[in-house]
Amino acid sequence: MSSVRVFTVFLTIVWSAGAVAADKPAYEKGTLTATTASGHKSYNLKAGLKIYQISNCGDFQDGQEVGFLVKDDKIYIAHEGAKDYKCSIESTTESRDPNAPPTPNEATDPVYMKGTILGFSIRRDIHVSGSANGVGSSARKAKVYELQGPDLIYQVDYCGSFQAGQFTPGQVVEFRVSTGEGRLYIRHDGTKEYGCQLEGTRKPDTQAEKAAQTAAASAAPATAAVASTARISIVSVPDGADIEIDGSFAGNTPSDLTVPEGERSIVVKKSGYKPWERKMKVIAGSSIHLNAEMEKSTNP
Repeated sequence: MSSVRVFTVFLTIVWSAGAVAADKPAYEKGTLTATTASGHKSYNLKAGLKIYQISNCGDFQDGQEVGFLVKDDKIYIAHEGAKDYKCSIESTTESRDPNAPPTPNEATDPVYMKGTILGFSIRRDIHVSGSANGVGSSARKAKVYELQGPDLIYQVDYCGSFQAGQFTPGQVVEFRVSTGEGRLYIRHDGTKEYGCQLEGTRKPDTQAEKAAQTAAASAAPATAAVASTARISIVSVPDGADIEIDGSFAGNTPSDLTVPEGERSIVVKKSGYKPWERKMKVIAGSSIHLNAEMEKSTNP
């Protein structure tokens, strides 16, 4: 074989190997921490300063290191010898660089922000336990609060021991966020804190929400120009479910609905699945997002 032909074959092999390498996706490295959000198992995936809250995927060990890809609103976790695990991203937060110099007094004193409680919903959590005598279950109710801060709206629950932290719509509080712990702390009685579980965050998406915060923070509710209705955005897994508000049919998921302020009962139903229900108090002018993840019914 001539030297020219040998060189050509060599280039072809090198080019082919490079093409295969280029097609292979580059996975990031991250560490998983098991959490429980909205009554279902989820994980915090920490990669550098970013923390992704993910759910609806495989079972992993606490502290497990994984390779992953981010694509659209999904995370794909490498699974050796099989397809990647596909996970839903519920929220994304970014922690502070630990190597950055501290702001004044931050090294010794917590830095608090001011926020307003927009409203809350009631969630029913089921706890399953096993023993030598069999498997049992118990239920408890949790208030899931929406707290509007300067830039984000936080969903928090289980505030303080035995859920001692109770707040009212329109209440102004001082709080700080610890994304590494997945916790939000609300100050009370000067130096004490209620430690809340941080379920997720979102951006304020309506002027009504900003108006609700401004009106609630002011001491003159008579001058607050806030509508007497609230907006509720409802999605479900699976979608196409019926929505009932206070016992009346209101549409199908996904839907954006306008409801009167006050105590509301919301039920999401679909054939073959257990009904999903929330009882909540909404504040006028607020915007609430609900994600109904439905369980399959065991009845034939």
